[in-house]
Amino acid sequence: MVWFDQLLTPELRSLRERILHHPFWSGIETGTLARERLGLFALQDWLIVRDAYRLDGLAIARAAPNLELQEMLIDKLAAKKGGPELLLRFGAAVGVPRAAFAQVEPLAACLALLNFFYWMVETATPVEWLVAVGASEEVFARLCLRVYPALMRHYNLEASQVAFFSAHLAISERLTPLERWLSERHFEPAERQRLTQVIRLSHQYEIQFYDAVLQAPLASS
Repeated sequence: MVWFDQLLTPELRSLRERILHHPFWSGIETGTLARERLGLFALQDWLIVRDAYRLDGLAIARAAPNLELQEMLIDKLAAKKGGPELLLRFGAAVGVPRAAFAQVEPLAACLALLNFFYWMVETATPVEWLVAVGASEEVFARLCLRVYPALMRHYNLEASQVAFFSAHLAISERLTPLERWLSERHFEPAERQRLTQVIRLSHQYEIQFYDAVLQAPLASS
């Protein structure tokens, strides 16, 4: 059981299940999701992947003077090295030219998720930021590891072309020390309530992201 499970109220469990079983991801697993949707996902997720170094860098700076937390965040950031290139490679494999990534027009819900992460790093405590982003990364890593075999099987992609998804094993492993660090902290009731609130927001924005990618008109339509 991951540490985040300890904060899951019935409402949060329901939100988490909606992410884990979202039609976007279920469509990949069954091979029924249009290939063009995968391309749209790559373009929209690029906005977050492109800014991941900056976001984590800001979080590392905000965590000062807690050196232990900073070093764990640095390790987590290091695990993401190469991620942007892997996403570009996946995009090319599903028909998105590299030039398209330089001029992505964000869907409103997708930009809202990115803005939420920036809002958290600016206004929240380092622990609140860690919980909000960590909960998102934990679920996303689980989904990526679950669907990458289906991407090869249903969409005739090679392992190197879906490495963006399989590479999330390293990121999920870097979350374990952070979860252990969180489990050693004592939170007062008011603090725990705030942490459940940021997880709720994180999950709600993530659901809106996948809804938008699934429902947006495709250029080929």
